[in-house]
Amino acid sequence: MKRKMSKIIFLMLCGFINLNAYAADVTTNPEQVIKSCVDDQTYAVIHVNLDKVNIEAYVKKAAAIVNKHARPEIAKNLEDGLKAFQSQAQMQLDELKKVGGKDFFVVFSMYDFPFPFFAVPVHSSEAQDELYRNVQKIAQGFNEGELELYATDGLILVGMKQTIARLKTISPVQSETLVRGFQACGDSTVQIVLFPSSDQRRILSEMLPKIPLDSGTINFTTVSRDLDWAALGFNGPPSTSLNFTIQSQNSEGADNLLKFIKNVYALAAQSVQAQEFKPQLDQILKVLTPEKRENQLVLKVEPETANSIIDNLIAPSIFKVRAVATRAACASHLKQIGVALILYANDYDDKYPPNLEILTTKAELLPKILVCPATMSKDSYIYRATDLSVSDVPYLVLVYDKKGNHEGGRNVLFLDGHVEWASEDRFQEFIKKDNEYRREKGYKEKSAE
Repeated sequence: MKRKMSKIIFLMLCGFINLNAYAADVTTNPEQVIKSCVDDQTYAVIHVNLDKVNIEAYVKKAAAIVNKHARPEIAKNLEDGLKAFQSQAQMQLDELKKVGGKDFFVVFSMYDFPFPFFAVPVHSSEAQDELYRNVQKIAQGFNEGELELYATDGLILVGMKQTIARLKTISPVQSETLVRGFQACGDSTVQIVLFPSSDQRRILSEMLPKIPLDSGTINFTTVSRDLDWAALGFNGPPSTSLNFTIQSQNSEGADNLLKFIKNVYALAAQSVQAQEFKPQLDQILKVLTPEKRENQLVLKVEPETANSIIDNLIAPSIFKVRAVATRAACASHLKQIGVALILYANDYDDKYPPNLEILTTKAELLPKILVCPATMSKDSYIYRATDLSVSDVPYLVLVYDKKGNHEGGRNVLFLDGHVEWASEDRFQEFIKKDNEYRREKGYKEKSAE
């Protein structure tokens, strides 16, 4: 369910972009547009001014990052994906342009936790029916009967069935903190306002533990006691920038929140995973530490600094994370292939199949499992067990990555079912030991590919 809702959020973002402006008060007073949907348990609202989102600039920026940081074969696949995304998004936005779509909101309420609902403002009563049909078309494509639409008060609402039923009888409340949060965001493309109630903040602090650090303790009671609201305004390419404001009730509270943020950053820097990204992470955290201004913490990142962070710090880290993730996904694929090989051998006198492709019909292995996630290309695994059986020694190599699938080594599946990540030198040692056994048994030796 969570994955479906995340998918819906992503696709609505993709679908509603670069549209013509239609109502100035949406961008200048978003809290007025959404006020009929804000209840006593609402704790966050996201507003996206789609008229300011430049999908072409996003894709151009992403392509430049890919070409700079990814290996050529990986860059080619990623670029193809970006082109496909741009084409699909362009088609959907062209349809919506005709009916005046521009903005949309994502609203979070504890009544619907953990799922949000979406609100699309209507330009005029004449355009409502057409806009409704377009939104319905998008929702139905990923709905599977779980989402409903409802038009009211100049808005088209999209949400879970129980959420829509609740919204039909909602008792709206006026939130001054939401108003101040949107004002702090300014005229940004994306505006995110977090304004939890005192009860919600108290529950959060009680649920989360105290975390000891070398430099102090992360105590979440700071959030419940000192946070009033937080607001983030973001502008994307071609001129990327952001401003972030955290409001406290007094100067001491702002001091406490700043210390809390620094302790959270310190915790992030201490993690084992983070060590791989030093010193980039240290630089990012330094730039992203807000400054105190009376009762507020304020962070402003201008375009030049934002682009430098993305190009030189964030992008390399993302590609490192991607490399680690695809390497792990590849290992998972090989483990599944290993299981399928055992299932096949159980049905064929303990003999392994003549090729891996046969596993898709004889052992119910999904075809996509035969593709390394790092390259997404066919024939990305080498199979060398055509003449082996399950009775052979466990250290024999059954399947392994083609050279170049990953940087720094390969994933290797052994006869005993385990998968090991190995450097190229280590991999050659596996092949040498494998061939020594083959010579002893009279099997054909096989070189590494």
